[in-house]
Amino acid sequence: MPQLTPKKKKIIHMDFRKIFAEANRYIWANGRFVLCVCVVNMVYMLCLKAIPDGIQNPISIVWFVTYYIFWCFFYRYYYGLKPYFFSNVMLGSLAPSTKALFIFAALLIGIALLPMLPLFLGFDDVYMDIYERYLQPATEMAARGEKVLSGAETLVVYALITLLAPILICKPYLAWIASLRGQNASFRKVSDKIKGNYGQFVVISACLLFPEALFTQLDYLLNTQHWLDYTGSTILFIYTNIVFAKIYDFFYLKH
Repeated sequence: MPQLTPKKKKIIHMDFRKIFAEANRYIWANGRFVLCVCVVNMVYMLCLKAIPDGIQNPISIVWFVTYYIFWCFFYRYYYGLKPYFFSNVMLGSLAPSTKALFIFAALLIGIALLPMLPLFLGFDDVYMDIYERYLQPATEMAARGEKVLSGAETLVVYALITLLAPILICKPYLAWIASLRGQNASFRKVSDKIKGNYGQFVVISACLLFPEALFTQLDYLLNTQHWLDYTGSTILFIYTNIVFAKIYDFFYLKH
């Protein structure tokens, strides 16, 4: 009896230049819709800025829920899936969203506990001296909303995020879009789809993340009280979602 060999799955190669070109063409062809989304998103950002104590205020929960529904509507409208609001798949989309939030929370907790690592390693005296000189003032500055990192340090942080983005951001995002379309939203399914494209995702992530770092630095230099950062981030976030829609189209609809 002949021995059967497993069929190798063909790797689909994505070209980041074509993804951005398609995203730009969509914006050009749907300028009115994109402009409306931009205005609504800016209103949401202004509302968040107006909430006392920001996300620490319980009222922010209402903001997060409605903001989540707004972006669910965006993708439902983009794919022409009715009803645009309050579809059953919106509840199903909470699964990949919850997984992504859990991953981010675990990462943030790990980063928050990282400064305590020297204490567990027995460097109590040395660590406390470093903490009082450098870490404590930086923590106090961050609590007051002041700039903590230099321009070079900010670039290093964004570079690290860029390298982790294909796993921590891109994969959950594609799974979430799949759930909104009522398709398989497992992270394993996404991994199989995008296998072999890590470098392409790093380039796309860099193109989307580093302008955010630039807005942050310009906002500080020009002292625009976060208005430049807010405006730039709002426009960039909309463009990011359109790019991810085109990435999803490439892996799920074209192949």
